Amino acid sequence: MKILMLNLFYPPYQGGTEKHLREVCTRLVKKNFEVTVLSSALPYARTREEVVNGVRLVRSPGIVLNKTPVPIPPPVPLNPTHLFDLHREAKNADVVHIHNRFAYNLLDLFLVKKILHGKKLSLTLHNARPQGIDLVTDFFGGAYDDLFVSSLFKNCDRIGGVSQNTLDITLPKKLKYKTQVIYNGVDVKKYNPKNKPGSKKELFGDKMILTVCRLMEQKGLKYLLNAFKRVLADEPKAMLVIVGRGPLLDHLRNEAKQLGVESRVFFEPRQLAEEELLEYYSACKVFALPSLWEPFGMVFVEAMAHGKPVVGTKIGGIPEIVSSDSGFLVPPRDHVILAERILELLSDNSLNKKMGYAARRVVEKKFTWDNTADSYKRFYSYFE
Repeated sequence: MKILMLNLFYPPYQGGTEKHLREVCTRLVKKNFEVTVLSSALPYARTREEVVNGVRLVRSPGIVLNKTPVPIPPPVPLNPTHLFDLHREAKNADVVHIHNRFAYNLLDLFLVKKILHGKKLSLTLHNARPQGIDLVTDFFGGAYDDLFVSSLFKNCDRIGGVSQNTLDITLPKKLKYKTQVIYNGVDVKKYNPKNKPGSKKELFGDKMILTVCRLMEQKGLKYLLNAFKRVLADEPKAMLVIVGRGPLLDHLRNEAKQLGVESRVFFEPRQLAEEELLEYYSACKVFALPSLWEPFGMVFVEAMAHGKPVVGTKIGGIPEIVSSDSGFLVPPRDHVILAERILELLSDNSLNKKMGYAARRVVEKKFTWDNTADSYKRFYSYFE
């Protein structure tokens, strides 16, 4: 079967969807699929067309917008030749597969369904309808789906989602018959408890709490800072390490200062090499992220793969990852309970190790990239 994957970017661009694509496509090739990815050319991308690990890559040239109107998240490329490239590539494909559901996909939909008759169209939802972030984001995100993307949902022959929650809150019930959950995965050989913490353990001590995320409102980091203030009252040697960049960096630094915890909070806004990120996961005792909205939660899986217990919120796709065996789920925006659960894992070494061991087992069983590729194989079997 010949699959044409459509996404804005592809590695070396760094992003969750891009990692998903690379890991899945390289495995689908080994399962005898012919895979082409059509994406955008970037200054640091290599050639316009090449084959990498058996995957044929085609990049449409253009420019990239780093500032966009709500609810379209940047960056967004403008590719004058994209539709011509799509028309050429789609003619040779059995299935055209769109990743994500933003405005630029609507032209793709029109071309595939109206011009290229008989082509199967599929979609993977890597993000869900906004819910519980703030009134403005929730309203505009929902209106965007209702006004513009409903036609994409209707015309797709199959729709996958990175969690059951993503499918449930984003799609109307009448379309559930053509859906399938396709969980993200992790490289369990690379992300594992045997990794060494490097110098991170010496820098931050053995009571390190880690979070890894983009510094945005939806990640609930102000609640983590407030919880950490309570944690320090009982565990004065605790250290909170926040790895990530984003628009709230300065605001969060100021908030840590106002709370009087700035000396025990370390912000790591650099773009890290994967090897250094692994050191952070290895060095932490607890991973915590009190998100307000989270379609999946890749960082939970990465931490759990290292054998670390996690604390998350009862929202989005997180409960599909974290159970009472591998960590704690707390109500969103509740810094008191969040602090209690973090303290429990910092102070009870036996519980910490027990949950960390269970977390690793969950990942090995359910959240590997091989499992993700197998899910896609089942997904495409409907087109045979």
